[in-house]
Order: sequence, then C-alpha cells, then structure tokens
Amino acid sequence: MHLRDQSLRQQWQQTQSELARAQAQIAELEALLADLPGIFERKFQQRLEPLLERQQHLLEDNNRLRQELRSLNAAPPRASWILPACDESAAAA
Repeated sequence: MHLRDQSLRQQWQQTQSELARAQAQIAELEALLADLPGIFERKFQQRLEPLLERQQHLLEDNNRLRQELRSLNAAPPRASWILPACDESAAAA
C-alpha cells in the first residue's frame, strides 16, 4: 500500500503542478485579451495617421487651386487672351 500511496501522491503533485501552469497561462491570456482593444486602437491610429495627413494635404491643395481659379476669373483679361474683333465687311470681301 505504501507504494500506491506514494504513486498517488506523485500523481497529485504532478496534477497540482499542471494546474498551476494552466492557471498561469490563463492569467497571461486574460491579460493579453484585456490589452487587445488598446493594441487594435494603436494599430488603427498608426494606419490612419498617414491617411489623415494625405487628406489634409489634398484639402490644402484643393483650396489653393480654388483660390488660384478665383483670382484668374476675377483678373481682367490679358491682351494675349483677347481675340481680334472680326470685321464683317472685311470678312465679306
């Protein structure tokens, strides 16, 4: 019986050790799970930042081009832009 008791005790200790390892692993996984929203948020921000910068540059370019267009439309016509008037009597001849 003594050998059987010793064997059961070893099995119990081994089971206790496995249980402790499993509990430690569960604790690690739970900690990782708790960190996941923050990890995803940081990754999202990292990928979003260049897109937001690009959008800002495009908006600035758009505004600059619109301002240039407004200033060209508001400017008096240059001489090179004016076509000579067509004289109907000269055209008929």
